Parts: sequence; C-alpha cells; structure tokens
Amino acid sequence: MAIISHTFGSVRLTQEDALKFTNQIRHGKPKAAARESAAAGSALAKQLRENGVLRIKVSRPSR
Repeated sequence: MAIISHTFGSVRLTQEDALKFTNQIRHGKPKAAARESAAAGSALAKQLRENGVLRIKVSRPSR
C-alpha cells in the first residue's frame, strides 16, 4: 500500500489502497503486541486522569 504524505499536507491513498485500508480496519486482527501496547496506554491514560501525574520507569532494552 502506498501512502503519499507531506509534513503540512494531507495523506492521499489510491482508491484500491483506500479499500484495502478500510477492510483492514474493519476486519483485521491486531497482533498480541498491539493489544498489550493499547492496554498499557489505557492504563497510563487512566492514571493521568485520576492523579494528573504519570510515573514512568525507563530502562535500557535487553540485547
């Protein structure tokens, strides 16, 4: 799928690519990593709404 975008412009898809994208959004199944990431983001958003502060621990990735 080709997406043409510019910093200060819009994103344009061909009609065929737009149909593929729409079908992927409607019928696609997210990967486990995407579900975990969304859950973690929701938890952070909830914490921010409740406390007004986020505490995030940063560590180096293991190799």
